[in-house]
Amino acid sequence: MNLYTQISDMFSRELASHGRAFVNYQALSGVEVKDMTIDGFPAKLFFNPARVRSVMADISPEALQKRACFLCPDGVEEHQLTHNWDSPTGHTYYIRVNPFPIFSPHFTVSSSVHERQELLPHLESMLHLAIELPEMTIFYNGPMCGASAPDHMHFQAVPRHSLPIEDHFDTNYANAILVQEADLQDHLAALKRILAMGTIPKEASQTGSLTVGASHAEEYEPRWNIVTWYDEKWHTVVFFRKESRPMCFFAPEEERILFSPATVEMAGIGIVANRESFDRLTPSKLRDIIREVADTLPITDTQ
Repeated sequence: MNLYTQISDMFSRELASHGRAFVNYQALSGVEVKDMTIDGFPAKLFFNPARVRSVMADISPEALQKRACFLCPDGVEEHQLTHNWDSPTGHTYYIRVNPFPIFSPHFTVSSSVHERQELLPHLESMLHLAIELPEMTIFYNGPMCGASAPDHMHFQAVPRHSLPIEDHFDTNYANAILVQEADLQDHLAALKRILAMGTIPKEASQTGSLTVGASHAEEYEPRWNIVTWYDEKWHTVVFFRKESRPMCFFAPEEERILFSPATVEMAGIGIVANRESFDRLTPSKLRDIIREVADTLPITDTQ
């Protein structure tokens, strides 16, 4: 039985228990959607009130210390099932149904060890996961780029073609870089060359600190969002970031748009959890927000 069949069976069994995930997956049928075009790129905006926990996540060190980690075994809620996946790299990961979904199905793939959100030690595992789950697209939210659990390493997996960037990369949307290789080690090497262009100062990586609102020099990982999938070869899209949240997130209430871009948003699916933000977000405003939080490409040619 392949990995996709195993986790699909787990998904069905968890929803059959009629717990929290069942309620939130049922609610997906009521999500309102706006179709938008941004500089020729076909984007969508979802109004999904169940995502408020992720949109408004407080990832300050104080908040993280006060709450139990919901990706650790002790923090798993009733009805949540777990499938252990052993990566060829030697790392073990817990695959679980995401109880606050954007798509159906939607899985979280978390390290079996409570360790901070950091891509490079797990990058090869991410690529192995993509080839074991060719039916899914795998993505990574950086600790300051949408991860609601920056204290516990995790990826997410959603059905292929859920994200517009997969089928419409041929635009200038979001200043993304695409890497494509048929050989795992070639792809890994090409990715590492690209990611090295976002390197932070040496002294920052040595301190290993991460402070909300800090300058990039005080963060242990460059700001980025990553999407990867496998279809006869690996395709990985890298979004470099300069801001965690746009200015409109902190605007006066009458102008505020609670929009917190993570990988899904950078890849063309905007998520808001309140009606006012949904009504205020126009195609031009969404374009401006993406431009505000995206960093300038370190190179100009895609690979």
